[in-house]
Amino acid sequence: MSFNYFLWRYDSMIQVEVRSFAYENFDSWCLPWDYHCLYILENGYQVYIGETKDVIQRSKEHCRPSDFCNQFQFQRVYIITSEDFEETPAKHYEDLLIRLMRADGKFEVVNRENGEWTHYKRKNQFELSFDELWIQLEKRGLVKEKHFHSVLNTGMYKYCPDSMNITQTQHEALTSIIHAIDSGETFPHNDRGLLARPILLKGDAGTGKTVVAAALFYYLKTHSQYKDLKIGLVYANPAMRKVMQQVFVHTRGLQKKDVIAPIDVTKQRYDIIICDEAQRLRQAKNIGQYIKHFKTGNQRLQLDSQHDELDWLLINADRLVLFYDSKQIVSPSDIPQNKFEERLNARERGIRPIELKEQMRIHAGDQYVSYIYDILFQNTNEPKTFTNYDFKLFSNFSDMWTSLAEKEESVRLCRLCSGYGWPWASKESLEQPDIQLDGHDIWWNRQTGGWLQNPEATHEMGSIYSLAGLDLNYAAVVIGPELFYDIQDNKIKVNKNHYFDNKVKQGVATDELTDFLLNTYAVLMSRGILGTYVYVCDPNLRQYLQKFIPPA
Repeated sequence: MSFNYFLWRYDSMIQVEVRSFAYENFDSWCLPWDYHCLYILENGYQVYIGETKDVIQRSKEHCRPSDFCNQFQFQRVYIITSEDFEETPAKHYEDLLIRLMRADGKFEVVNRENGEWTHYKRKNQFELSFDELWIQLEKRGLVKEKHFHSVLNTGMYKYCPDSMNITQTQHEALTSIIHAIDSGETFPHNDRGLLARPILLKGDAGTGKTVVAAALFYYLKTHSQYKDLKIGLVYANPAMRKVMQQVFVHTRGLQKKDVIAPIDVTKQRYDIIICDEAQRLRQAKNIGQYIKHFKTGNQRLQLDSQHDELDWLLINADRLVLFYDSKQIVSPSDIPQNKFEERLNARERGIRPIELKEQMRIHAGDQYVSYIYDILFQNTNEPKTFTNYDFKLFSNFSDMWTSLAEKEESVRLCRLCSGYGWPWASKESLEQPDIQLDGHDIWWNRQTGGWLQNPEATHEMGSIYSLAGLDLNYAAVVIGPELFYDIQDNKIKVNKNHYFDNKVKQGVATDELTDFLLNTYAVLMSRGILGTYVYVCDPNLRQYLQKFIPPA
C-alpha cells in the first residue's frame, strides 16, 4: 500500500504550464513557487530546453538581441515545475529532455549542447515521474511518441553523436584516437612513401565501440581543423549501415552519404576512414553474388583476386581507424583474425592499439560476455550468477514466447533470434511459416535493415545478419537443431543436415563451422540489455546448459 502511494505521489508531482513568450508579459507572471524549474521555448518548429531558479529573469535574458535564443522568435514557454524539484534533478531532466526530444523528432531541438548529466541519491524517485511528464508533453503536442521508452529504443537516441553522453572510459579512448590521428605517425612504404599507422580499437560486444565510432566521426566532421578532409564511416553490415544513415540524416553537420559501404572506398580516396564492426569486412570466400562487386572493387584499385575489403581501406585511406571484435567472426567470408592482424602489421608498420573493456550495453556487467563464450566453447565448469539481469533457460518454448510478449508490452524491443537451423521457406511463399515450435508459427526476418522497427518483427525470428552490431532490451535466443550435445564425447557439435546457410557451410570443415555457429550464438546471447532468454531444441544440449543458466 505504501509503495502504491509512493508511485501516486510522484506521478502527480509534475506540473506543466504554458504561457505566451512575450517580453511585456514576463513581469505580470504570478508564479506560486520559489524553486527550480524546467522550461521549453517553442515556435511551432523548434524548441529550446533549459532549467533555472528564476524563469522570469531567464526569459528576459532570452529576449535580449545578443542571446542565442532571440533569433528563433519563440512564441510560447512551457514551464515544468514540482514542489520537490531541486537543482540536481532539474539538470538531469534538462539533459534527458534534450536527448529524448531530439530523438523523438517532433521539433528541432536548437540547444547547442546537452544538459548537465548528473548522479544524485534520489534519481530513481524522480525518474518515476518522468513517464507522467512525457505524457503531458505528448498531450500538449511537444512530442509525437506516446511513451518515452519507445524513444529510448531508437538508433537516434542511442547513437546520435551530438546528444549522447559518453563515459570516462569511452572519452579516454576517443581522446587517444584523436591524438593518434593528429600525431602524424607514419611508417615507410616502398611504393607510396610514408603512410599513417592504422589505429585498432578492440572491445567485446557491448563495450561501446559504435558509440565511440560515431562520436569520433562527429568530432572530425564538425571540428574546423578537419573541415577540408574527406572522411567516411564504413559499415560492411547493411542493417547497421541503414541505422547509422538514418541517425545521420537527423544530426546537424552530418549527412546520410557520410555512412558508406566498403565498396564505396574503392571509388575515391579518403583522408580518414573509420570502420566500425571491422570483423564484418569480407574476403572473396562464400560471398555469393557479391563476388561481382568484389571483382569491380579490386579492378578499380588494380588489385588481384586475392585482395579483400581490408586491403581496400588500407590502400585508399590516408588514415584508418578500425573498431574490431574477433569473437564476432561468424562466417568464412569474414577475414580470419590471424590474416586480419597480419595484414595490419605488414611492412613493419604495426598498429596503434586501443582497448575498451567496460561493459556498457548489458546490465549483467563486464564478465557476462566472456562467460557466454566460456560455456558455449566449454571452457568452464563454474556457473556464475548475474545480479540485475534477467538470464533464464526455458524448457518450454511457449513459456518463453509468453514471457517475451510480456516484456515487449512493458519495455519494447524484445525479439526472437536464432542461427539458421530451419530452411527459409517463406522466401518462396509468405503464407508458409519457416519455423513451428510448440504450436507457434514463426517467420524468418522479412527484412534486414530496419527490422527492429518493424511492428511485425515480434512474430519473426531474427538472424545474425539482422542483429549484428545492434542491441535489444530482451533477446530470446532459440538454439536450433543445428547444434547438439554429444553425450559420448561430452562435446557440442554441429549437425550439417540441420544447418541451412549455404554461404557459411559450403566448403567449410566441420570444426571450423562449429566455431562459426558457437560465435553466432554468443553474439545473439550478447544482444540483450536487460535480459537474455534461452530455449534449446536439443534436449542433451539443454541439459548441459542447465548447469550454467538459471531455469525459468
